[in-house]
Amino acid sequence: MSEIVKTLQGDLKGVKKVDLDGNQFYEFLGIPYAKAPVGDLRFKECQPPETWVGIRDATTEADCCYHRDSFTKQNIGSENCLTLNVFTRELPGQSDSLKPVMVWIHGGGFLTGSNTTKIYGPEFLLTEDVVLVTINYRLGILGYLRLNDPQLHVSGNMGFKDQVAALRWVKNNIIQFNGDPNNVTIFGESAGGASVHYHILSPLSSGLFHKAILQSGVALNPWADDSYHNAVTIAKFRNKNIDTEAEALAYLKGLSVEELLSLQEEYMEQIENNTIRPFGLVIEGDHNTSFMPHRPIDIILSGNYNKVPIIIGYNNREGILFNAFTKMSNSGTKVGPQDFIPYNVNFKGNRALKDSYVAKLKNMYFQSEHEDDNYISIIGDAWFIVGIIGAVRNHAQTSPFQIYFYKLNLDTKLNVLKAFVNCSDVPGCSHGDDIGYLFKSAMTPPIEPNTIEELSLRRILRLWSNFAAYGNPTPEESELGVTWKPVMARQLNTLNIGEDLTLEINTDAKRVDLWREIYSQSPSTSKYL
Repeated sequence: MSEIVKTLQGDLKGVKKVDLDGNQFYEFLGIPYAKAPVGDLRFKECQPPETWVGIRDATTEADCCYHRDSFTKQNIGSENCLTLNVFTRELPGQSDSLKPVMVWIHGGGFLTGSNTTKIYGPEFLLTEDVVLVTINYRLGILGYLRLNDPQLHVSGNMGFKDQVAALRWVKNNIIQFNGDPNNVTIFGESAGGASVHYHILSPLSSGLFHKAILQSGVALNPWADDSYHNAVTIAKFRNKNIDTEAEALAYLKGLSVEELLSLQEEYMEQIENNTIRPFGLVIEGDHNTSFMPHRPIDIILSGNYNKVPIIIGYNNREGILFNAFTKMSNSGTKVGPQDFIPYNVNFKGNRALKDSYVAKLKNMYFQSEHEDDNYISIIGDAWFIVGIIGAVRNHAQTSPFQIYFYKLNLDTKLNVLKAFVNCSDVPGCSHGDDIGYLFKSAMTPPIEPNTIEELSLRRILRLWSNFAAYGNPTPEESELGVTWKPVMARQLNTLNIGEDLTLEINTDAKRVDLWREIYSQSPSTSKYL
């Protein structure tokens, strides 16, 4: 059987690969879903993909967006990065039925990351009967520069609009890979999870997906809330003579991509901890091409969003990774409970009130004699778990569809991110460790039969693929031995994913009471929890 697939842009030649069980699948890499955003298209909303004549080689990976890799510290990629990968067990003519489609959005804080098979290898997920798509999108200043002057046509959110373009490509082409365009699940982790949440809320994404999985990231996390920066201020870091947005745009377009990344990093070095992020989501207001017309919390509460079944959850010790990064940086700067007060909570200058909540945070999180445990706990709650619980509770009030909530407790050899930062001896499941149960990476150890690693990854794969197929992770015919009940408006039914699968009422929600008090001090955040 030929590995040639016909798309609307032209023919593609893929390659056969083998999954975890030794079964064959087809791999198509580096498929352009939009025109390269280079030259005059830098900082602009992406354009439809170009066609080609003949057969395009789709057997090697394309460039990711130019960025500094978080782990190797090397600059990688290019501006010609709007590509995706497709993996399928069968091609048209080999099966009578179309398969559920799962579209993965990688994390990386909107500054780093890619869809590379070195991290997101398909060998695990392709043991299930799904079609997998992994996408690249623009990062950092390339993806999120925002100019206020509409005449300059740099509206912000270009990285998210790239993701929308990728979903449109999937809708128009995935049937050629035996995927069902009417059964698409978007899923992602960290910034990828927040991106999935944005698509639930965005009018531009309407009709492009049918289910969503949010792993360790939502729009209500402080790092994912709306961002702000001044393009003139950024450009002035290198050219003091710039005074207008038009001058700033001309200057930034004239820099090489290497110079642009250097400027971005220099600018971000002077951004204080726990302040508004310079690159990420911006609120555009109402217009035809607006990705996010209003604040996420207001859209959630209005109920005017893309209502679909949702899986949402977190890892039990999200903070392990970031505590390790802080120690590795050797900055010497010691953070305290005051650094975890959300930047968007406005105490209106009432220093005594703020100090009282800092004292309460210190009393809750900084009592252990093990300093690492203190930081791991508050990082996990402040940056991830609190916002995730808030998102679950608010969607439970406004969505008619099932919301399935989980907490991942696994601590096995597949917690590869924890291993990468030399924290394997620290108990718990770190931020990013969930990826090891969905994708094969360069760090994945051999999967030995009948081990906790094999049992755990197959359970998670089945839960996720069941959800993609049916909108229910434990349908009646499920052999997983548990029925995952969705949350109710006042009851956070939670699937604990550990060495066993158990259903309970979420106990971490008790810690949220203090955070609810903190968020309630500011009108802009009072509805988060």
